[in-house]
Amino acid sequence: MHTLPRNYFKWGTTILYMTICPVFFFVFVLVYEPLRLRSYLDMGRDLYAMNLAISFSIALVVISGLRVAFHYLKYVKHLTWAHFIIWCMFEVLVTSIFIALYLALMNGSTPFFSVLLTCVGFCYLIFIIPYVILTLAFAIGAHREREKRLMAREEEDNSLIRFMDIYQRPKLIIAPSAVLFIEARENYVKIHYMEGGRLKDFELRATMSSLEEIASRYSFIRCQRSFYVNPAHVTVLRKESGGLIFAELDTPGLPSIPVSKRYYDELSKLL
Repeated sequence: MHTLPRNYFKWGTTILYMTICPVFFFVFVLVYEPLRLRSYLDMGRDLYAMNLAISFSIALVVISGLRVAFHYLKYVKHLTWAHFIIWCMFEVLVTSIFIALYLALMNGSTPFFSVLLTCVGFCYLIFIIPYVILTLAFAIGAHREREKRLMAREEEDNSLIRFMDIYQRPKLIIAPSAVLFIEARENYVKIHYMEGGRLKDFELRATMSSLEEIASRYSFIRCQRSFYVNPAHVTVLRKESGGLIFAELDTPGLPSIPVSKRYYDELSKLL
């Protein structure tokens, strides 16, 4: 079974269970008087209001104490939904026992176990409503939080380039802006990039054609058969008298990158 989301252990969640469940119990009994509870709590001595108020107080104290205890179960690993459901049932059972103890003492003539069965019955029937509503609400909240985290992670992942080798294993993960240029060698490519203000390079067993998708996605330009260049780092295109064209990059210590006439127009438009 799935692990219980961490938002069930937040103090805000704990306080809502501590307050809403007892208040719902009080209002529901006061308004609807289910299972002829008015006559049961009245005891023939006009004690309805007092017994209801004290039953509410008992529920408030018991649930608050058990919820605080549950809050510290966050340090226990692998708590599942099954554990949470059992805990909720345990809370209602303990609440029923304490209410039954009070009502049995007030009644005097009714055996405790008879009172307990009645209390367990109406407590479970009433408390199940707020417990289910709160649990579903927090479950939906947890699901939305998880979706937001996944979306944020995907956005973060998409903001980085993953250079894969020929076996599709990630070898270099880097920000697109850090890449200066990529050059082809015999049976691998060499990625030149900046890291911490220092010029670095990485040899990757791959082909230039296998990098076409990455180059297109991150706007790298094929400037010559053996070169991809990041246009964000190109400062000027230099033409020599023999018709040769070279791209000068903004990082000292880098060689000039040859640019073929075929790609000159495309690269010059980006400068």
